[in-house]
Amino acid sequence: MLIERQPGADWRDLQERVAVVLRECGLDSEVARTLQTVRGKVEVDVYATDSSTTPPAILLCECKRWSSRVPKAEVKSFRTDVADFGAHFGLFISSCGFQSGAHDVVENTNVRLVDWQGFQDLFLERWCSRYWVPTMRKRGDRLAASVEPIDSDAGRRFAQGEGIQPAEAAGLFMLDLWGSPFLGLEAMIGLPTQPVADAIWGQLDTYQAYLPESVLAAGSLRELLDALAQYAEQWFVGRQTDG
Repeated sequence: MLIERQPGADWRDLQERVAVVLRECGLDSEVARTLQTVRGKVEVDVYATDSSTTPPAILLCECKRWSSRVPKAEVKSFRTDVADFGAHFGLFISSCGFQSGAHDVVENTNVRLVDWQGFQDLFLERWCSRYWVPTMRKRGDRLAASVEPIDSDAGRRFAQGEGIQPAEAAGLFMLDLWGSPFLGLEAMIGLPTQPVADAIWGQLDTYQAYLPESVLAAGSLRELLDALAQYAEQWFVGRQTDG
């Protein structure tokens, strides 16, 4: 389950994608920042601050878009930079993984070694809750409203196994975003909840027989978000034109 399928064409693209995901999770992030450490100046690929913690947590990221695995010497250098700057966490993100012994270098430290999938796994739930769902609610609100029970019987027809139109299926998908577990009410009162990312893909499975092809073709959560949002906005423009 991916936020994005590809880590980018080169290391610059990778570090920008990392910064964007962190920003969408609510962190302040920037690329190619020069830091003053106890040993001198160093440049990190991504510098991020998480103000949701007290005190704010600092995260440093190293991004390698190499065609080979990263050697442990590179990992050791990054571990030193994280420690010298006093960052709370360090993430070394390599599109091709790491050579033997690299993980031993960061054992029992605040540095983690991850590939593109692993980076996304760390932030998947937060990204879905903080970015995917709010964005979809905002951009799909009018289509979702069109299938509310007071204005439409699409939900009843679907529940009874009757056919529905693609716009109705997309609208019901979006309308469900206002329910559990997307509102997080269970978590607020201490009850276990289904992961939001799983719930999103579950919604896709629920309505897939009727959803537009552009939505079904999505291979990542970002692609799914864009396809649904664009469909909802085009639907509204078409309705305004017809009206």
